[in-house]
Amino acid sequence: MKNLDEVEIIKTFQSRFGKRSKFRADDVEVLKIGSTKFIVKSDMLVQSTDIPTGMRLDEAARKSLVSCVSDFSCKGIKPAFATIALAIPRSFTQKMVNNLADGFLRSSKEFGVHIIGGDTNEGKELVIEVSMFGASSKKMPLRGGSKTGDIIITSGPFGYSSAGLKIVLDGFKANPQTTKRFKKAIFRPKPRLDFGLKAAKYFSASMDSSDGLAITLNDMSYQSKKKFVITSIPTGDDVIKFTRQNKMSLENLVFCGGEEYEIVSTVHPWNLQKIRNLAKKMKIPLFEIGHVSDGKNVILVDNYRSKVIKRCGWTHLRS
Repeated sequence: MKNLDEVEIIKTFQSRFGKRSKFRADDVEVLKIGSTKFIVKSDMLVQSTDIPTGMRLDEAARKSLVSCVSDFSCKGIKPAFATIALAIPRSFTQKMVNNLADGFLRSSKEFGVHIIGGDTNEGKELVIEVSMFGASSKKMPLRGGSKTGDIIITSGPFGYSSAGLKIVLDGFKANPQTTKRFKKAIFRPKPRLDFGLKAAKYFSASMDSSDGLAITLNDMSYQSKKKFVITSIPTGDDVIKFTRQNKMSLENLVFCGGEEYEIVSTVHPWNLQKIRNLAKKMKIPLFEIGHVSDGKNVILVDNYRSKVIKRCGWTHLRS
């Protein structure tokens, strides 16, 4: 009997809960209590799978908040409160706990989120579970709202975190300046909260990309019941140079990576200039990577040839 992966486990729970659970596969959960609509997100960081070599404890604390903030970002919702549950090994010293606390304090101020409580327990490795809360009365872009003719955009380039992990975990090489830039993408990821808060009203669909660009595009395509045609790979010259020097596939690095907290969204052409103006004003490196058409799957068109971009990226219990 094969082991179940994350996706299969989630489907099992969904089927057990039944249709009345109102479960919707999206970046955040929406709860309505009385006349108030609450936005909720939970995410877990586990030391053995989510904390790469060289990441400090204060950076790990920040990353645990980034994971939730990024999901709020793509929906244009401001997170307000968070709770934190910790599993801490007995080997942790006072200094190590202080580093964690400092990371939570600084990042909560960075993102304007008030930490209001949580839980602490013992574990064999560090585990951080963050639940984040906000409230909103406005309409939120879903993963499945893309329309034929929409333009597909990303709030930044891809491949940087993947390249950084290749350097940290697998010993690949780059020049010192490039190595520093790639490592920063791992240790100090930057969710696009301010941009999302202003731009989301123009999105027909949107999703956080932290599980990988291919997973994100395929999930949006599937839920929208549309074909996503990719005509430009969203990356930088330094990533392209890195793949050539190390004789690796640019497509795999960009599409099948993860840990890149960008917004992937679709926009009607008449709203595109508004998005461009916002991005320019906020110094967001906007990428226009393709368009939505009738059909299914994610198709990469390159030099008049086309190929299907399959659902690859980070999936717990499989990757």
